[in-house]
Order: sequence, then structure tokens, then C-alpha cells
Amino acid sequence: MEKSDLLRAQDVRDAYRLIGECRDVGGDPSLWHPRMFEGLCRLIGAPNGTGGEGRWRRPEHPIQPLSAYDFGMAPRARDRYLAYMRDNGPAADPIFSALQHVAGSLVTRTRRQLVSDAIWYKSDSQELRRMNGVDHQITSVYQIAGGDGISVVCLERALGERDFSPREQRLLNFFHAELGPLITRSLVSATEPSQVTLSPRLRQTLACLLEGDSEKQVAARLGISQATTHQYVTALYRRFGVRSRAELLAHVIRRLARRQWGSLVPPPENGQLP
Repeated sequence: MEKSDLLRAQDVRDAYRLIGECRDVGGDPSLWHPRMFEGLCRLIGAPNGTGGEGRWRRPEHPIQPLSAYDFGMAPRARDRYLAYMRDNGPAADPIFSALQHVAGSLVTRTRRQLVSDAIWYKSDSQELRRMNGVDHQITSVYQIAGGDGISVVCLERALGERDFSPREQRLLNFFHAELGPLITRSLVSATEPSQVTLSPRLRQTLACLLEGDSEKQVAARLGISQATTHQYVTALYRRFGVRSRAELLAHVIRRLARRQWGSLVPPPENGQLP
């Protein structure tokens, strides 16, 4: 290994500084993702950055995108990129086809480590990349703890520029390894449960808890037994990955504005088991 391939102390300091900047706006995924991509493009030296979050249980199932962000793309290039992703999805990209069979909770690879030149330059995705003026790519996939959620970072270089170096690959891998555990904690994630994914009864139970009701009061408001109420509360703990009512409320209040929940609690006489 060449000395130039090793991370430098300044690399580590810069990576932690960027992580801190992401945490400062971590309550909104639409803020911390663009900040992350902008900082990584500057840190590693790439004009474009794309990625986001999804669900991916490798190698059995294809990737399911949940969110997409970018930095450095011109408006027309972004439109072409979004249209391609909408029509084909990441599974059509040879890089993600190759990553499908690469094991590991964190995988950071250059394009040449995944796809040969012969396959790469004949793939359907090349037309999009030529139109957008990019070629070399480095991709990092982090498996979010506790499920099949993933965080994806892709950095691209312009046509004619050099490939990403081993040091730049190590830097992106280091950054993603340090940032990844913060996702669903200090960094709000698209993979987290929301009011949309909860059943009506769990939504109603959570709304009561947010208003300060005890389990006994929740049972009275919803017209159900205390035992059933306790089952709903326990189910909420599991869904949000917490172990107590205090953790649940702190988690939800940090992430979800009260207005999102609306008026969810019916009069007691309307409360029926789901």
C-alpha cells in the first residue's frame, strides 16, 4: 500500500466536521442529504453527487428507492436522471446489479471494482451518463441498523477526469461508516415509521399519548380495554425501536410535527377494535 493511499489526519477532521454539519440539520432529510452531498463532493473532489435511501434485502430482493437527492447537476441533467430512474430504477444500473451480490453492512466500491469496461460502456445507462457528462463513479451502500433500510452515496466525475483513488475510496468509506449509525437517531430517515404506515388504532393510540394520556385514559377515550391499550403501546415501542414511553414521545416529537397527526381520536362510542 502506498503512503499516498492512506487517510490523513486532515481527512478525518474534515469528515467529522461534515458529519457535525449534517447533524445540525438532521431533523429534516431534505436538508441533511443535500448538505452531505455538497460536502462530500468538495471533500473528495467530484462535481456530482446522487443517492438517498431505500430498502434492499440483498441478494434476494431488488432495491426499492424511498428518497433521491443530488448535488451539482444542471437542471436538464437532473430531469434526465429522474426520468431514467422513474422508467428503469436503480436495478437497471450495472453498478447496482453488481452490488446486489456483494455482502456487507457497508460496501464502498469504484465502478471498475464492480463492472468491467466492456460491460460498462455497452450498458443502457451510458447514454444517460454521456448526456450528463459524467463517467467514473464511486458508490457506497450502508445498511441501516435494525432492518432492510439502506443509505446510498454515489459520487461521479466528469468525462475525461481521472478515476477515484484508493485514498478517496477509504475516505468515503470512513465517512459513511461514521455517519451511518446516526441515521434514524440524530439524522431523521425516510426508512422510519410514519403516521402513514401505522394502522388507524396505532395512530389513535399515539395521538392520545402525545396529548399526555396515560394508558388508562387512552383505553377510556378509545373505548377499549387496558390490556388491549397496553398491546398497542408495546406495538408502538417495537415499530419505533424504543423501550419506554419517554423514548417513544421524545422520538416522535423530534421527528413529526403535531400537525401531521391531525384529529385522529374518535369519540369513545366510536372506538371499535380494528
